[in-house]
Amino acid sequence: MTLNTEFFIIRSMNAFPAFILSGIIAAMAVPASAQAAESKVTYPAFNDGSHIHGPKLKASDLKGKVVFFEYWGINCPPCIASMPHLQELQEKFQSKGFTVIGSHSQLPSPRVKQFLEEKKITFPIYQSLSIPEAPCPGGLPHAVLIGANGKVVAKGYPPQLYDLVKKEVMKMERGLPILEGVELNKYKSLAKTVVSTGSNIESKITPLRKKTNDEEAQAVCEAFDAWLENTKEIVQARIQSDPLEAVTAIMRLKTAVPSVKEFDEPLAALKANRDLSKLADLNKKISALEQRKAKGRKISESDLKSLTQAVDKFTESDNEATQTAAANLKKNLSSLATPETPGK
Repeated sequence: MTLNTEFFIIRSMNAFPAFILSGIIAAMAVPASAQAAESKVTYPAFNDGSHIHGPKLKASDLKGKVVFFEYWGINCPPCIASMPHLQELQEKFQSKGFTVIGSHSQLPSPRVKQFLEEKKITFPIYQSLSIPEAPCPGGLPHAVLIGANGKVVAKGYPPQLYDLVKKEVMKMERGLPILEGVELNKYKSLAKTVVSTGSNIESKITPLRKKTNDEEAQAVCEAFDAWLENTKEIVQARIQSDPLEAVTAIMRLKTAVPSVKEFDEPLAALKANRDLSKLADLNKKISALEQRKAKGRKISESDLKSLTQAVDKFTESDNEATQTAAANLKKNLSSLATPETPGK
């Protein structure tokens, strides 16, 4: 937390009743902590009735993504102060499988939507949603960082978690360890090689299946099978929600597990869609602009306009995958159009 933020919070405290102050202080005092439990989080039902602002979600959209889930409130000064930082994280990492989700945890108010629109927040905001495995302890703001494996990485006062986001995104890019949690003695070498973005992982697992009397070998096989089923669910979700990423996800899975054939037909259909190929080229240009903005460099309005016009041509397509991919790119362009936060 910066000195300016501390001053802002202290200066604002006199305007708050004691019960609100106690909640703010409690949230600030709780350090970020790792989650000991191995169970995955259960995402809430993202229904239309609780949706306030930004893109609408389904729980399946979050499979395989790094998620920064923040409990906040419109009457909480530290919450308001954290919003520009959350928007910055969203813009910097959203193209890498990351999203911020805000849960407004005070009484509903029309001021919430007005504030979010004024600040040009582009990530999803819902009213009074909670993660059962990581509920808000009482003080606001409170954040929960969830890794791509669906497990809680850390939770606590939001600024304490910001630096962890990049680490989790980088982990995802390098590949998640499939045998995490399996006690390895005879097969320790597998811990470094059996990862979700590895080459032919199946070839390392197949010989172990014959060792039916080897408990460690069977534990490795069970962990691999659980990963495979989860990965299939993620790929299926990508086909519906992000066709461009689905192509990469399917090909990566086929490299890791050549025996998987069930996605051959969807992959062929996606590859045959010439519009997706054109949108993939546009996506590369958008990613280049995202990197430019992340480095603090100015983005040309003419570049944004030409890219927006190019993407718009695909939004009226009769092909569902084309429509979905174009809609996703429009969201990314919307984030790029968000003006820089004053003082940054």
